[in-house]
Amino acid sequence: MKAKLIDRISEEVYRKHPDLKGVKPKLTSREGDRSGDTLLVYTKKVTGPGGKSINRVVRAVADQDGKIKKISTSK
Repeated sequence: MKAKLIDRISEEVYRKHPDLKGVKPKLTSREGDRSGDTLLVYTKKVTGPGGKSINRVVRAVADQDGKIKKISTSK
């Protein structure tokens, strides 16, 4: 996937999840999927209730044209 498309997808993720702004995604191609979709995983440690550190994970599936098909997030 081209860097320009990754940047465009990341901007949309940052709009929905501003606490992840600046986090670079880990890219994984969807194995066994002929559509050519790519999984982008954004991970960041944040402070949760009570001061405990938790991992915040946002996963975005995008097609070859950079259109986001699905976004899921950890609590």
